[in-house]
Amino acid sequence: MEFKIDKQGKDIRVALINEEKEIAKATCYFENTPMVDDKNIGCIGEFETEDKEAGVKILNKCEEILKEKNVSLIVAPMNGNTWKKYRTMKYTNGDSLFLLENVNPIEHNEILKEAGFEEIDTYTSTKGFIKDAYKSEALDLAEENLKEENIIIRNFNKQNYITDLKKIFNVSKQSFTRNPFYTPIEENDFLKQYEQYVAMCDEELILLAEKDGQEVGFVFCVPNFNEAKEGKKIETLILKTIAVLPEYEYLAIGNVLLNKISKVAENKGFLKWIFAFMYSNNTSQKMAKRNGTEIIREYALYGKNFA
Repeated sequence: MEFKIDKQGKDIRVALINEEKEIAKATCYFENTPMVDDKNIGCIGEFETEDKEAGVKILNKCEEILKEKNVSLIVAPMNGNTWKKYRTMKYTNGDSLFLLENVNPIEHNEILKEAGFEEIDTYTSTKGFIKDAYKSEALDLAEENLKEENIIIRNFNKQNYITDLKKIFNVSKQSFTRNPFYTPIEENDFLKQYEQYVAMCDEELILLAEKDGQEVGFVFCVPNFNEAKEGKKIETLILKTIAVLPEYEYLAIGNVLLNKISKVAENKGFLKWIFAFMYSNNTSQKMAKRNGTEIIREYALYGKNFA
């Protein structure tokens, strides 16, 4: 066996070759990665392997390379930052993969542990029936309070989608700063990521909350088109993202947005919804539990600290 190492811009691609065949590969990221203690961390992404032994070898080689770059923490799997593919599936209830569920396979957990990595963050996706959506007099009162605060909730405008995506970006970049390993992203890069979803989305299933015309929150939902690929009727809605500016969270805008989405989705024939990729102990997990959903998937992010 031998390693093949190629530099691709600022990143380093590593492949393990056996009898001229690539049996494992990964990419080392060490610039423009998330910051911890004012230093860029090292990331191991695009990790693939044919077996456990080859996987451990490639991870060890990537660790060797990244340590030479003077990083104090390596996380895996992560393709450079959290705006791209990251996390490994840790648990599944057996449900089919849903749209957007692009993570490393469950077998990689043991490989990462064998290579000396420890679990540092966990995430969940939950699923439930929309008919069980949370309803209460307090929620109705919260919606009335929004009107008094001159906050309106409207549908996404596909005809003017760039403007509305920019509004979503503005909320995201402020709301997500508290997330682990958050990395700032350029507006154009964000637009490129979200534009691909616009054509497949129903504008009534993306809601924006605005105060005096300025964005303060949103919920972005996508139908689970994977059901159609399986020859099934599309009856599940994926809550891709829900975010509210920190200074407006006390108004329960997120709960009002979910309540409105549940009514629209049910009228459109959706039966179930998925709260996707929620960070443990985040507000979104509390929302998911309040709306009667149950865990269908758990994911993990692994790390190795050298500080």
